[in-house]
Amino acid sequence: MQEILNQLNRVRGVGGSLLVSSDGLPMASALREGIDEAQLAASIGSVIEHSLSLATHMKLGAQKHLHVASDQGSLLLMSAGNGYLVVVVDQQANLTLMQLETKPFLERIAQRLSL
Repeated sequence: MQEILNQLNRVRGVGGSLLVSSDGLPMASALREGIDEAQLAASIGSVIEHSLSLATHMKLGAQKHLHVASDQGSLLLMSAGNGYLVVVVDQQANLTLMQLETKPFLERIAQRLSL
């Protein structure tokens, strides 16, 4: 998993990546130095829980991805089988292109998690 995240981080616009279990535990990490992966994973777990609840309440079906935007960049959370891939996206990155470029990495991670 680590090698997949390291390769993902080489994609232009990716500022780091994290694989999180659905209950908010870090599974693998390739984040920038100074970012507390346990704290980020726990926060992501809470976001996942709330967004799943919202999707269920609104009868939207299975959650695929979630985008959290801010003025300094964004987070892209994508369902990866038994976990979630979190990608830190730089401010200047094209989100649509980022989703296309991360898809092969997401598929590889989901495949490994299903084994």
